[in-house]
Amino acid sequence: MSIKINNREYTKEELYSYFGDFSAIAGIRRYTLSEGKSKDCDIIEVTTGTGLIFEINATRGMDLGRCSYNSIPISYQGYNREVHPSYYEIFSDGWLRNFGGGLLVTCGLKSTGKNEVDNGEILPLHGRISNIPAERVNIVEDWKDDKLFFEISGKIRESKALHYNLELNRTISIEAGTNKILITDTVENLGFEDQEMMILYHFNIGHPIIDECSRLITNSETVTPRDKDAEEQNEKYYEYCKPTKGYKDIVYYHKLNDKNGISSAVIVNEELGLGIGLKFNKEELDCFNQWKFTNLGNYVAGIEPGNAFVNGRSIERQEGRLKIIKAREKKEFKLEIELLTNQNEINSYKKDNF
Repeated sequence: MSIKINNREYTKEELYSYFGDFSAIAGIRRYTLSEGKSKDCDIIEVTTGTGLIFEINATRGMDLGRCSYNSIPISYQGYNREVHPSYYEIFSDGWLRNFGGGLLVTCGLKSTGKNEVDNGEILPLHGRISNIPAERVNIVEDWKDDKLFFEISGKIRESKALHYNLELNRTISIEAGTNKILITDTVENLGFEDQEMMILYHFNIGHPIIDECSRLITNSETVTPRDKDAEEQNEKYYEYCKPTKGYKDIVYYHKLNDKNGISSAVIVNEELGLGIGLKFNKEELDCFNQWKFTNLGNYVAGIEPGNAFVNGRSIERQEGRLKIIKAREKKEFKLEIELLTNQNEINSYKKDNF
C-alpha cells in the first residue's frame, strides 16, 4: 500500500516512521451525535487516506451518510440532516420526515417504493430497514502485507412476532489509499415460512457532481418513464438541469445489459473531473431505478439498483417481479462504489464497463 500526500507516496514503514501511527492519515473514528433529532445517532467515520471520507450510521441500518472528497460533497445531504429512528413515522409519506439523504439509504426488506396496505399489512414508503438500529457492530483495521484494510460489519433484523424474521448482515470494506467501497449484504430468512422480500439500494448523489453538465451513463436495453410526469420531461433521462422551482418527482425504470454478469451505472461531471460509479450483479439486482429531483433546495440524483421497481409491493407481485426468500434461505448482494477523481479515471471507467 502507498498513500499519497502532496504527490509524495508513503509505504507502511514510512507511515509509522513519519507519523507514529497510520490513523493520522487513514482510519476509523466512532462518535455519537448529541443535538436535536440527531441525538444518539451512532456514527462511524472512515478516512481512506485519499481525501475520501464517508460515514456509516449504525443507528440507521448501517447506511452510508455524509461523503466528501477533499472537502467536496459527494452525497446529497437533505435539510432533515441525520434523524434518529425514534422519530420515524410509518404512515403515508412519513418516511420523508426523517430522510436526511446520505450516500446510501437501504430500502426494504418486506417492501420498497410506494406506501400501501397490502394483504392487511401497513407498508410504509420504502420499508422499515433504514430505521432499524444495527447490532453486533464490529470494526476491523487490519494490515495484510503492506496493505491496510478497513472492515465494518453489523446485523439489522426486521421481524414481526408471529409473522416473519429477516436479518440483514452487512459488511462495508475498503482498502486504504483507494476510492472503492465494497458492500456485501446477506439477507437470511430465519423463520420457517417462505417470505416475500424486497431490497433497494437508494444511492443519493448531490452537487457538484450533479450539475447542468452532468450525465448518467448506463448500458440500458430499455428505459421506461414511471408516469406521465416522467414522459413529459423536457431534458433527456440521462441529463440533469439546474435547480428548478417546481421540479417534479421523476423516476425512470431501466433494464440494464451486463458485462460478464455485472451491471454498471455511473454519473459523471466531466467539466469538474468527478464521477461516481456503481457495479452490481445483474442476477441479484435485476431492476434499476433512476430518480431525479432537481428542485430548489433539494437537488439530488438517485441511482437505485434493486430486486424490484418502486411501484409498491402489490403491483410488483401482479407484474411478476416480486421475489421470494425461502425458509432458512440466505441471499447475497454485492455492490462496488467507486469515486472517480479525474478525467483519466472517468475515461477508463467508461471504457472498461460500457
